[in-house]
Amino acid sequence: MAVLPWAAIGLLALTTVYSGVVSFKARGHETPSWLFPHAARRVDRIGVGVFSVLAVIGLSAWFALGAQHSQRPSSRFLISDGYVGWVRIEFAVADAPAMSAEQNQYVFRIPVDGVLRTSSAERYGWGKDEYFYSFERGLKRLSSEGAAGRMIWGKINGEQGGARGPRPYEEFFVGTEQQFKEMAGMKTEQSK
Repeated sequence: MAVLPWAAIGLLALTTVYSGVVSFKARGHETPSWLFPHAARRVDRIGVGVFSVLAVIGLSAWFALGAQHSQRPSSRFLISDGYVGWVRIEFAVADAPAMSAEQNQYVFRIPVDGVLRTSSAERYGWGKDEYFYSFERGLKRLSSEGAAGRMIWGKINGEQGGARGPRPYEEFFVGTEQQFKEMAGMKTEQSK
């Protein structure tokens, strides 16, 4: 859960309310401020305070609704044991099977060649993805963070043109950092 954006919104709301309350106080003499460099009428200060409170409420609602739509179920990628190389998932492929879901997670079973095609649409937003080598006896988790022992690199989302229009895809590399650097160089050379 992202606490920092909500803390920032709360601080902004608190500051706005405080400045609104302070501007409503009657003063014996008007002193200039950064908001009102010349003495302002009480009605003007009240109007700015009310507008500020409404703006904070509107922005908070906008962020709250946006946060709900920016989340997606997490994904679990099951990769053939020992596979090293680029993994590509192509979405919206006609006649391909749909994504499967287990325990509120999308499950991607990556074939031996590293290319998975699905008829499902790509899902966008925040999600905690998990990567595993899959073998007969079970699963071995692959790290996608940090430097030591990391095995997932260069994750990207894009779109490629095709006969039936643009097709979204997702790619990432499975292997050590050295293998990633070598393969990324080869991929760059191939695209020239």
